[in-house]
Amino acid sequence: MKGLFYFLYSLFFHLFRLFPVKENSVVLLSPHNANFKDSLMYVKQEFAKRGDFVFTEISSRELDSIRTAIKFFTVKAYRLATARYIFLNDTFMPMAKLNFSKKTTIVQLWHGQGILKKFIMDTNLTDEVRRNAQKCADKYTYVVVSSKKALPICAGAFGVDENKCLPFGQPASDALYKDKKTHFYDTYPELKGKKTVLYAPTFRDDPEADKEILENFDIEKFNRELGEEYALLIRLHPQIHTSVPEKGVFNATGYDDVNELIRECDILITDYSSICMEFSMLGKPMLFFAYDLEKYKNDRDLYFEYEGYVPGKVVKTSDEMIEAIKNNDFDSEKNAAFR
Repeated sequence: MKGLFYFLYSLFFHLFRLFPVKENSVVLLSPHNANFKDSLMYVKQEFAKRGDFVFTEISSRELDSIRTAIKFFTVKAYRLATARYIFLNDTFMPMAKLNFSKKTTIVQLWHGQGILKKFIMDTNLTDEVRRNAQKCADKYTYVVVSSKKALPICAGAFGVDENKCLPFGQPASDALYKDKKTHFYDTYPELKGKKTVLYAPTFRDDPEADKEILENFDIEKFNRELGEEYALLIRLHPQIHTSVPEKGVFNATGYDDVNELIRECDILITDYSSICMEFSMLGKPMLFFAYDLEKYKNDRDLYFEYEGYVPGKVVKTSDEMIEAIKNNDFDSEKNAAFR
């Protein structure tokens, strides 16, 4: 099915390549995250300050309905084929079969900061997926990475030469120091005066393991032991296809700007997610709930020794997590060194 999808998209794209590149055309491509409130938004804002540009947002979520799917294959494919600038925050696999104009600049921003869990070329891909991922990478003009130290690892993971990597950090991370106003308390007015804990786990490569993420977090005990002082918000990764309980927590999965959650929440609980990078920049306390650490290392692996590297205390059970919060025990000295 994917092969047919790639073929059809390539067919439309190359038909539209007969048209000239439009100098003021900017495409923002988000294969998975369709709210465009990450680095793509901040790039768009900067372009808008600097000239009369026309912006097109493209997401594979447009395939969810017939009407938007038709537009995805026609209007949006035309905009991609004639774009002067393309910015994307993930691998867009159809790109493997697309031949862009030499006038088009393609910049991979990615959706995560720093280096923690292995990604793209450093993961266990099938030969076909690896070939397609490499063909996509060959199209990039630049790849933005978090720092000079991260450059060699990121270059290998993306499948590009180091001279294509720009160690600038994420535009969205810059915004953490600039944008102070949020609509957090407009969305959650009942949280005023409460301390907030954000649980933001990443996905596993196994959908069955994804279902176990919330099963391992004892929400009932959390609220029983900490509910007077703390409110619990849960934000699931877009690739985790399970539901957040309706009672006892605030579902922040659909909250449209993760930067606002990072700024407003007092404590982060995560596992192997790069959200810890942004949280550490603000010097806030974190816990790393790694109940499946050994399995995760076998399935996905990490770039560094996990327990010594992450900027906070590692806990393996809900009981350990709750006790750490009660005792204000976050190993916060690790945060400063990590940052």
